[in-house]
Amino acid sequence: RKEFMDCFAEALTREEGTSPLSLIERLCLLSLGADSTWRPLPCDEDDRGYLWALGRLLALSFVYRCPCPLQLSLLVFKCILGVPLRPGDVRQLDPDFWNHRVRPILQPGGADKRQKELATWGMDCLTFISADGSRELRPGGSHISVTEQNKEEYAQLLCEDFLIGPIRPEIGCLIMGFHELVPEDLLSASNLDAEQLRMLICGTNELDVDEWEQNAVTEGPPQVIGWFFDWLRKQSAVGRSKMLAFVTGSSVLPCGWQGLRDPQGRYLPFRIQVEGNATALPSSHTCTNLLVLPPVLDRWELEIRLSKVLEFAGREMLLA
Repeated sequence: RKEFMDCFAEALTREEGTSPLSLIERLCLLSLGADSTWRPLPCDEDDRGYLWALGRLLALSFVYRCPCPLQLSLLVFKCILGVPLRPGDVRQLDPDFWNHRVRPILQPGGADKRQKELATWGMDCLTFISADGSRELRPGGSHISVTEQNKEEYAQLLCEDFLIGPIRPEIGCLIMGFHELVPEDLLSASNLDAEQLRMLICGTNELDVDEWEQNAVTEGPPQVIGWFFDWLRKQSAVGRSKMLAFVTGSSVLPCGWQGLRDPQGRYLPFRIQVEGNATALPSSHTCTNLLVLPPVLDRWELEIRLSKVLEFAGREMLLA
């Protein structure tokens, strides 16, 4: 399962032609937002069926405690939980829109000031329509002027529409697919917030080596194990993710190191054993999150073999 989730996430978000791993049919379902996270793209009726399927897959990831490393926008998980989107979400995800369109109106006297400016410039007054002028924010919104009395409601509706207005049907399909497997009332009873839900479903690729070392269960000469973590500290974020995938089958952590669990939900820590032939390459047992290091006598020799593991133990090599 973990291998499939990793492969799927990579194939769905990778540029076409960069790897032997690919979907049978190229799908353009997601785009990167201003915060470098993925969110649905506007698409036709046929492709919305794929978003429905993606929602089901994310639900399976949640049910089986098997992260799908798609770094989806927090907005997606707020919508899954039914949490209202707030102006503060715009401030976090798109500071320019917040500073130029929302913040000035929310200041004391801001709505009156903006209406006077628009009149001076010979422009239409500010009404309850979307930022691009294509949608009403509420029924009859094009005939409702923004005033000091209703500007809070306007800011709320404007920010929600700016964040998900053009992709409301697409997010709706993803949510319905998710709730087919995880009903909304069951999810509400879990008392998860959007960030916790995102970490459980998508995992985290921020791997702190000091935390990694503190949470590892080790067996064998401490010197060799220390060399491993020293080598790990020299690696890039991608290299650390590859090593995590080599041992656990997944390139991300499900809600921290304590989130490593077996299919029954029992804690299954990252384990290291130093044993076997001193001339062997490091090996792993992903079903038990076990890394086996050879009992080498030299730091340099261990680092060479660990680097070979990162170079040759990828899925592309197995396909070839």
